[in-house]
Amino acid sequence: MIETYLERSGTTAKPFFDELAAPEGVVREHWKKLAHAYDELGIEKMEQRSREISQELRDNGVTYNVYSDPDGINRPWKLDPVPMVFSQQEWENIEKGLVQRAELLNLILSDIYGERKLIKEGFIPFEMVFTHKGFLRQADKIKIPGKFQLIQYSADLVRGPLGKMWVLHDRTDAPSGAGYTLENRAAMTRVFPDLIRENQVRKISSYYQTLKNTLTKLALQNKENPRVVLLSPGTANETYFEHAYLASSLGFTLVFGQDLTVSDGYVWLKTLKGLEKVDVIVRRVDDIFCDPLEFLGDSHLGVVGLMEAVRQKKVTIINPLGGRILENPGLMAFLPRLCKHLLNEELILPSVATWWCGHEKEKKYVLDNLPFLIIRSIYRSNENRPYIGSELSKKQIEDLRKEIDTRPYLYVAQEVVSFSTTPSLVGNNLEACNAIVRSYIVADMDKEVYHVMPGGLSRSFPTKGEFIISNQTGGISKDTWVLGPSPQSPIKPIVSQPILRQVKNILPSRTGESLFWLGRYLDRAVSNVRMMRVVLKIYNERDDEIHPETNQTLVILLKSLSLLTGTLPGFTAADESKLRQPEKELLSLAVEAGRPGTLAQSLQSFLTNGYAVRDRLSLDTWRILDSISEEFELMKENGNDLRKIYHNLDQFIIKLMAFIGLNNDNMTRASSWRLLNIGRFLESSLNTCTILQAALGNNVKLDVEKQLMELVLMCNESLVTYRYLYRSTLQLPGVFNLLLVNEDNPKSVAFLIAKIDELLSHLPDNHKDGGLSPAHKKLLEALTMIRLCDINKMVPSGNTGDFSKRELNGFLHHLITVLGQASTIIFESYFSPTQNQYSFVKSNNTLPEL
Repeated sequence: MIETYLERSGTTAKPFFDELAAPEGVVREHWKKLAHAYDELGIEKMEQRSREISQELRDNGVTYNVYSDPDGINRPWKLDPVPMVFSQQEWENIEKGLVQRAELLNLILSDIYGERKLIKEGFIPFEMVFTHKGFLRQADKIKIPGKFQLIQYSADLVRGPLGKMWVLHDRTDAPSGAGYTLENRAAMTRVFPDLIRENQVRKISSYYQTLKNTLTKLALQNKENPRVVLLSPGTANETYFEHAYLASSLGFTLVFGQDLTVSDGYVWLKTLKGLEKVDVIVRRVDDIFCDPLEFLGDSHLGVVGLMEAVRQKKVTIINPLGGRILENPGLMAFLPRLCKHLLNEELILPSVATWWCGHEKEKKYVLDNLPFLIIRSIYRSNENRPYIGSELSKKQIEDLRKEIDTRPYLYVAQEVVSFSTTPSLVGNNLEACNAIVRSYIVADMDKEVYHVMPGGLSRSFPTKGEFIISNQTGGISKDTWVLGPSPQSPIKPIVSQPILRQVKNILPSRTGESLFWLGRYLDRAVSNVRMMRVVLKIYNERDDEIHPETNQTLVILLKSLSLLTGTLPGFTAADESKLRQPEKELLSLAVEAGRPGTLAQSLQSFLTNGYAVRDRLSLDTWRILDSISEEFELMKENGNDLRKIYHNLDQFIIKLMAFIGLNNDNMTRASSWRLLNIGRFLESSLNTCTILQAALGNNVKLDVEKQLMELVLMCNESLVTYRYLYRSTLQLPGVFNLLLVNEDNPKSVAFLIAKIDELLSHLPDNHKDGGLSPAHKKLLEALTMIRLCDINKMVPSGNTGDFSKRELNGFLHHLITVLGQASTIIFESYFSPTQNQYSFVKSNNTLPEL
């Protein structure tokens, strides 16, 4: 396997430098152990290990959102089984260069938002700074106490054709990928433990320990027990998985913008118990979206007044707002001189050759060589994609030339660098693929130095000559191995302070709301699945075409299904065509996610709320959640086949009940678990009442009624319980007593209401007037109704007359109404709607005083 790779990529690699193969066609020294191990494994076992890695990542729920693909939400993360490898000696030089670069950028950031001497003395052109959207005048003169302003920093590294490492990009706003790096290493450790041990791969856990320690020490107010939150743009963000993963791993609270508010100069976290003060915000939101009052007024991702809280030194934001200015690629052209001026050192890690077009000489060079360069806007965004000169038509080059000539200060040009190649498993071969490495650096507050992760997130692309390698464009991630001098111990857990403290359990209101609806949609999906299984069972057992006059049981079940799902008129329509030919409507109820009330819509809403609270769920629960998502995709593929959908329904029951069981087994009995189960029990009680009324509230023949009673018990998973308790033929009083009144039966409405009342009593009481809260009063009203009702009077044994059903239907209708009112009161008591945020600032174009 390696011999074949050497033949193809060793002597023929030019103009590419190959990481494994030397020009002489031999394996480089630091790759030899790994190359020998791969040869011994062979291609078949390598493919098997690759599948194991994919399964491991899939089981752990590692996903990535691809914006350009309608089906790109929660796409499984891809990891190449072949790592990027660096020798100890080479990495030491890279590490020195990264530390130097971080120190240099830290000084530049301090000066740009401080005295601006570098601009005044001509080291940095003022147009390049003040025309960049990353320069936030609102952040002027704001400083984090201490040596460091740049806390987290990432550099994208590439190796040129001569083997020299270059910095392609600096990432200083909200660098992503550290969470995926940790998950990559964990997966590789589980699949290749021997190779990691034998190659003495350096562990990366020290980076995360330093990161956690630094963040907790940046609190300005509550230094003893600071509250650190990780601010995420939300579940649709491309790297939402790592936001939840890092928050959970580091022990921080994951929040969205609507979870926070500013009052009295402080930032507060909105929780069920009220407001909790926030000390440090680790943001994964781009800085201009962080405060709609001062930046982008239409942003729903940030917090109104956040910038003012920073000014008053009431909260620390990492990285500081305005740090995106350092991502300006135009700065790269000036870094060598700045390094000499500020550090009195030569730049160890050079940038890719860069020309800022704001200077006449550089602009002329760029305009004369457009077909041979890469042209970038000084401000990175999804709209400002790089221009690759060699791929542009003559007209495009001329248009670009005019644009640069008109506003030259907005553009930079960079040399076309041939990225090095590294072996990657593509199909059933090792192929040489272009690669890029993202490194991670964090300030160590104790030692007052920058700490470099001994590794990083590498990415490769199967097509040689690609200049843009990212997961959005199809890149595949690779673990990055830095070989050490001695055997490395396993990954250590991320440790916190040496003094053991039990942190107060804080549940943001938005998270509580998601858990509440997670429970609602969970039970809604379970009820829908069970009802559809029963309907399909009876439908498949029919003899011929359905006739409403003779197939009364199936007709009532179909109508009950429409009532349960709320997809009216559905089977209840005056036109009986759907009852005679129900296949199309049944398929719609199963797979049409855009139709409110369908099983597909309930599952989609369940998954959406589940992903919104990933940081609250155990790893095994994540796996079940992803397994349900996979089954959901299978069901959509089976959208025209009721037989296959019936099999999907069986799988859904198993997986949904596993989800319930894991949460009951793993979640502490705190507010999160209580809200999840309040949602479940409310939905279950409403669904049970609806099924009882829809299926057993009709005047039918006794044999039809007996069949319906059996099917209703099956829908509620209570048929075996009924037979055990009554040991007789099915009778209405027994069925209603079991499903409505019996408080020893966990499926009965009375039991569920009592449990809701008990769980509610452990939540923070927002009722200030004393006595029972409105929610408790409504629940007590519903429970009292059931306890006082006379089942034998409403449904006397053997009586199928009109009188009994009228009284029964009136009772169930009133009970459903009261439960619905209780649900509304609970929701309004704990979950307030997000208020609209408005900006009083129209633009960011005013230049600060020099």
